[in-house]
Amino acid sequence: MEVKAIDLVIKMCREFAPHVPCHIVHLSAADALPAIRAAKAEGLPLTVETCFHYLTINSEDVPTRSTEYKCCPPIRDAANRDQLWAAVLDGSIDMIVSDHSPCTPDLKLHSCCGGSLNGAVEGDFVKAWGGIASVGIGLPLLWSEGQNRGLTLQDIVRLICESTAEHAGIKARKGQVKVGSDADFVVWAPEEENHITVDKLHFRNKLTPYQERRCKGLVHQTVVRGSVVYDIAQTGDQYENGFSKLPLGQWIE
Repeated sequence: MEVKAIDLVIKMCREFAPHVPCHIVHLSAADALPAIRAAKAEGLPLTVETCFHYLTINSEDVPTRSTEYKCCPPIRDAANRDQLWAAVLDGSIDMIVSDHSPCTPDLKLHSCCGGSLNGAVEGDFVKAWGGIASVGIGLPLLWSEGQNRGLTLQDIVRLICESTAEHAGIKARKGQVKVGSDADFVVWAPEEENHITVDKLHFRNKLTPYQERRCKGLVHQTVVRGSVVYDIAQTGDQYENGFSKLPLGQWIE
C-alpha cells in the first residue's frame, strides 16, 4: 500500500504538476526507493523524509502486544532498515523527523502510566492508537545508530536542521549558523552515555518504545534565539526540570 501510494504521487507529479514540489512523509518501505531515485534523477521536485523509529528499530525486536511500537506505516525488518540507511547516506532521503505522535495510555491500550483499558484487550495492535512518541530524544537515537554506519555530525545537521528548515520555508532564519539567522544551538556531549528513563521524557504521556534504551549523546543546553531555554544543570527558581519558566516563544513570520 505504501509503495503504491508513493508511485501514485510520483505519477501525478510527472504527468500533471512537474513544477509543484511533492513530499513523501515518513517513508518506511525500502521497496519504494527505486522509484524515488528514478524520480529524482528525472528532475522531479520530490523530497523524502523518514523517521527515527524506522532507522533505529527492527520489527523482529518488537515484543508481543507492545503497542508503544505501533505506527503507520509500520516498523519493518532489519534488511529494510539497512536499505533506508543506505538511502539516507546517498542522499535519496532528504530529511529525518520524529513524526512525534503521542497519546494517552488508554488509547494505546496500554496499562502503563495510569492507563485504563475500559474493557478493551490490552496490547490489541489493531485497535490501539498508531504513533510513536520520540520528541526530545531523536538526536541521541540518530547519533548512536548513525555513527556506526558512517553518519557524521555534519550529516545530522543537514538532515534534521537545514533540510527541514528549507522544506518549511524558514531557511532564512532557521537551520543554519550564519549572520542574520536565529541563534539556535544545542550544547551536547556526543560521547556521554544517555540512559533514556522516564524523567528524561519531556512529554506528557510517558509511553515510548525507547524507554530504558542506552544511547550516546547528552544535551546539556538548548539555546533558542540566543536565550537558554533548557539547561540540564539549572535548578533555580526560573527553571523547572531544566526548562526555563519564562515565556520565550515567538511567532515565525
